Amino acid sequence: MINIKLFAFQTVAILLLTPISALLFAQLPSHLREYPLAERKASGDLVAPIFNGWTPHEDGSVTMLFGFANRNREEIVDIPLGPNNYIEPAEFTGAQPTHFPVYNRGGFIGINERGAFAVTVPPDMVGTEVVWTLKYAGYEYSVPGRATSTTYEMSEGERALGTLAPAIRFDINGAETTTREGIKASRITASVGTPVNLSAYIQDRGNRAKYPEQSKLLFYPLTTDWVMHQGPAAPKFERSLILDSDRVAEGINQLSAEDWIHVQTLATFWEPGEYIIRLRVSNFAAPDSRFDNMCCWSNAYVPVSVIQ
Repeated sequence: MINIKLFAFQTVAILLLTPISALLFAQLPSHLREYPLAERKASGDLVAPIFNGWTPHEDGSVTMLFGFANRNREEIVDIPLGPNNYIEPAEFTGAQPTHFPVYNRGGFIGINERGAFAVTVPPDMVGTEVVWTLKYAGYEYSVPGRATSTTYEMSEGERALGTLAPAIRFDINGAETTTREGIKASRITASVGTPVNLSAYIQDRGNRAKYPEQSKLLFYPLTTDWVMHQGPAAPKFERSLILDSDRVAEGINQLSAEDWIHVQTLATFWEPGEYIIRLRVSNFAAPDSRFDNMCCWSNAYVPVSVIQ
């Protein structure tokens, strides 16, 4: 159950509903026009944390996945870590984003950004609620992560046609992630106004050979999405969203599961400070993988120190 400090009866789920028409909105009394069912504002509207689910592990630990919804139609919101953006218990704070872009994906997920980060709760704390709080524009929302309801339980196993979350490495022979909690690259130092290269190696791990009668392709193109996770000002990416079209052009069925694809972009930072760039690698081209269904993507993070 979602806990909201400002209005106990509001729920984050309401944020997902389509706003009422402008005509009906105009008929609302002024004191009701701030409710989530009211028309979204261009700016000054709320940003809400969302609990996406949890994944159990063999060692007894659980990973909790969080996203957010920025209800503003136009305003990209930044909320620094601190009294307006924190997680309790405090040992888990710091993983959450401070940068909240505007999304309009349509459908049920609408303005949501799912799986922006995750935290793993050790076995001796598995019954602990991990609560993320955001305060912005006079609104205050808190959402607890709980590993209790099977409705929110997620699997890291194969999907219906063998799709798995892609693998990410920052070094071809280095550490690897296939999760939303991800790994961090070695810190990069950049200068204001000078483009810096961000790169990674990605791999489609799908086990589709087991389903030849249903899966037309053994490999599907991956998509990489670079976005600012934390930092004082959004950088300019040469390419923020990259479809692995080169793999398609080469003939993806001729590639093996051991093949790694090198992806990169240039990022230009305009303000000095400490940044974290999130890389999401997704396999939404596969027929059994959809953002709506919480599969299949992985996260990784690049810390960047920008000097004047």
